[in-house]
Amino acid sequence: MKVINKEIRDSPVSPPSETPNKQAYLTFAIVALALLMSAIDMTIISVALPTMLTDFKTNLAIVGWTITGYQFSQSIVMPIAGKLSDELGRKRLFMVAVIVFTVSSLAAGLAPNIYWLIIFRVIQGIGGGTFLPSATGIVSDAFGSRRATAIGLFGSIMPIGGIIGPNLGGFFVQNFSWRWIFFINVPIGILLIILGYKKLPSVKTVNNAHNNHLDIIGLSLFVGGILAILYGITNWANNPTGASIMTWSLFAAGAVLLVLFMRYEGGIPKPMLEPKLLKWRPLLAVNIYNFIYGAVTFGLVSFIPYYATVAYGMNAQQEGLLLTPRSIAMIIFSTISSVFIIRFRYRLPMLIGSLICSANFFLLGRGYHDVILFGHNLSNLVFLSIVMGMTGIGMGVANPAANNAALDLMPEKVAAVSGMRGMFRCIGGVLGTAIVTLLLSQFSDHAIGMQYIYTGFGILLLCLIPIIFIIPDTAHQKYINVVNE
Repeated sequence: MKVINKEIRDSPVSPPSETPNKQAYLTFAIVALALLMSAIDMTIISVALPTMLTDFKTNLAIVGWTITGYQFSQSIVMPIAGKLSDELGRKRLFMVAVIVFTVSSLAAGLAPNIYWLIIFRVIQGIGGGTFLPSATGIVSDAFGSRRATAIGLFGSIMPIGGIIGPNLGGFFVQNFSWRWIFFINVPIGILLIILGYKKLPSVKTVNNAHNNHLDIIGLSLFVGGILAILYGITNWANNPTGASIMTWSLFAAGAVLLVLFMRYEGGIPKPMLEPKLLKWRPLLAVNIYNFIYGAVTFGLVSFIPYYATVAYGMNAQQEGLLLTPRSIAMIIFSTISSVFIIRFRYRLPMLIGSLICSANFFLLGRGYHDVILFGHNLSNLVFLSIVMGMTGIGMGVANPAANNAALDLMPEKVAAVSGMRGMFRCIGGVLGTAIVTLLLSQFSDHAIGMQYIYTGFGILLLCLIPIIFIIPDTAHQKYINVVNE
């Protein structure tokens, strides 16, 4: 641990501002708009899955790659973006991300078939995965020691996209075409390019060949390992009667590549992910938490519209409305949690949030129809909206605490830690989404299959409780420091 701390102290970072000013709040608004664009794109596609299945005449395992491909490229680029943000400059990397995301959104809307759409979604994920680490670094530089509340508010900004995305998506799919769910990002991206170029501050960073080394071999082993496992899952889902020799060969190849990745990373001076940090117990607990949390939350958002279609016969606009209560609840409770975060510590909000989410996953797993509550008949749309709203409360309470608990482990490398945290959350989401499509291929009735899956999600969240107690709860000391200032 002493070695880790020395490496952190010796890391080249820019001195942060201690008192936020008008420029800091303008900076926050610009990067928040980028996160909003990314959030719109992440949630808007879920309501289009049933339509894409019909238009492209394919199956759920293939269409699911429009989600997993995006999540996968996000997860790969996040730790790289975090490192480059610390070393090359936040603004430069942020602007490149905006351009990549905007151009690939336009291309996705024009995609001639499902395979080109998947390719453009992967490119989109590269831009989207760069947003969070660079935005976190930009805001951290601007707000200095007051960054906890500002970064915590990211958890309330992104759900705004969760409101706009599904409702716009439902409107476009119902009245026009699914292609408009990608075109909507273009005007936002153009505005961001203009504002970012003119208004974002440029913070000086150390820039030399030694620091700019990228671990290409390690990255290749990691990408190859995860891709092999993902393709193995897809291959199995396309042949649900049983895993073939090809499927098991892909799983074995993925496992070998990941083992080689860990061995290689431990033997080079500038690894993509430092094994000694990954083995450090508090950081390991954070990564496990984010991996499982990513699996269940991506599974919820990605497939609740599909579940509403197959189990309740809802249309695209109803599906968009269904996701709205979750997003509104997340905005409200993320804001409240962010404001009081250092007073109530990190651990308690994470526990409460996980328990609330788990309870609502169990409710989804019961498959209730035409519920009577306190003598009142609730439509299926109202019932599911209530459940989704309660889930949003749980996520809103837990997210700011979980985000800042990770950053406090290594505050001098905030962008890099943000990238690592985001990578594990996205990898969890990628594998979780792929496994959902695999499990559904085993059920002739997908509605019943989704109920079993949501019950499993509830159990997984309960398994996070002992993990939360391993994560250091440093917020109380920060509260004392702020009060004494």
